[in-house]
Amino acid sequence: MGTLLPDRHPNRDFFILDVSDAAPKNDMASMEHPVFSLSVKPDMRELEYHHDGKRIVVVPSGKGLATIMDKDVLLYCISKLVHDINAGNEVSPWVDLTAHELLVATNWRTNRESYKRFEDALDRLRGTTIKTNVKTGDHMQTRGFGLIDEYEIIRRSDDGEEGPFGRMTRVRIKVSDWTFRAVQGMEVLTINPKYFRLRRPLERRIYELARKHVGEQNIPFKIGLAKLKKKVGSNSPDKKFKFFVKQIAHDGHIPDYDIELCDENVVFKAKRALSIKGQVEMALGLPSSPSPGLIEKARRAAPGWDVYALYSEWCAFAEEQAEPPRNIDAAFIGFCKKKFMG
Repeated sequence: MGTLLPDRHPNRDFFILDVSDAAPKNDMASMEHPVFSLSVKPDMRELEYHHDGKRIVVVPSGKGLATIMDKDVLLYCISKLVHDINAGNEVSPWVDLTAHELLVATNWRTNRESYKRFEDALDRLRGTTIKTNVKTGDHMQTRGFGLIDEYEIIRRSDDGEEGPFGRMTRVRIKVSDWTFRAVQGMEVLTINPKYFRLRRPLERRIYELARKHVGEQNIPFKIGLAKLKKKVGSNSPDKKFKFFVKQIAHDGHIPDYDIELCDENVVFKAKRALSIKGQVEMALGLPSSPSPGLIEKARRAAPGWDVYALYSEWCAFAEEQAEPPRNIDAAFIGFCKKKFMG
């Protein structure tokens, strides 16, 4: 049975780019197809996808394609930009951070190997090129861009001097225009922090698809195995891919969603709502969390607050009441508003 990564550090709230909506509508394909490799080894393939008459080519750098684990770096940059926008600050494509804060926030280890892995991720994100054809009138234009535009690493040695081999003290990352425009337009979706504990790359990609296609709805999303394999970017043999999906469905680690394998189809659906008592118990320590939709409403009600912490606090409050609230969502949102207003 597959296991989750350990919870190495306290989780923070995050925003995730909905890649299919991030691109300008007149400039990019829908990005339904993946641009991040699922391989844990250097992936030197040049990938090509076709969707709705548009063509997407993903070209690797000398260190290979950017991986779904490298994407954590991009997610953190997006999170910081959205946080600044919500706080009323002016933003630019440049994101200032420390490597340590990123590693902690995305549940990476903070050892020497992780710092090297972080720098390799920056190289792959900078080097991987997305090329797509855009038709304007009777003319066809090809555009290419990286997943990030630039990065700078400031290092300091033990004697205090800056140099190429010292400890990372500050990192600056310039996100692409594509990503920055999406953030400015708030074309983002929240993700469950448990995403960063998913060990297998395929699990992470399946969560993204479930989050995009199911969201907070009670309507299941069904997709054929062959189409799913194309969407996640797997190059495994069909039989092996089916085995992997079956294993992931059995393990049940995908946050907020269940998946079922029905013959040659896969069904994604939101986890069944539990009783009030069950929801309270889960918030008090069992492995669950509020729905993505409720989290989004709570963020709007209490901008800048840790809504997962608020949810746990509210559950403790609700458990002490003589009667449970008639409407869980409304009661929690009301609790958030009161906290925000002081």
